[in-house]
Amino acid sequence: MFLVLSTTLMCVLIASGCGKKETTSIPAAGTRAATKAGKSDVFRQTARNIQNECEQMGGCTCFLDGLQTTCGVVFACLDAGFCELVRAS
Repeated sequence: MFLVLSTTLMCVLIASGCGKKETTSIPAAGTRAATKAGKSDVFRQTARNIQNECEQMGGCTCFLDGLQTTCGVVFACLDAGFCELVRAS
């Protein structure tokens, strides 16, 4: 009986979480974002830290505070609410 109730509860929790999640995608190449004033500097520092990798790859395709970076970093910053979209490609 306990196993049946536990299984039922797990199914309900999993199903309810899946139905409410909105899907977003990584922004297109050329997307520009800016960090919000007074917010965490983590994303800006991450963009700075991967500058060498971007140069080795021939350039990254998105920008955060004017720094060339990966679109994944821009997506994460926008999704977390620490950035604002300046221009979408």
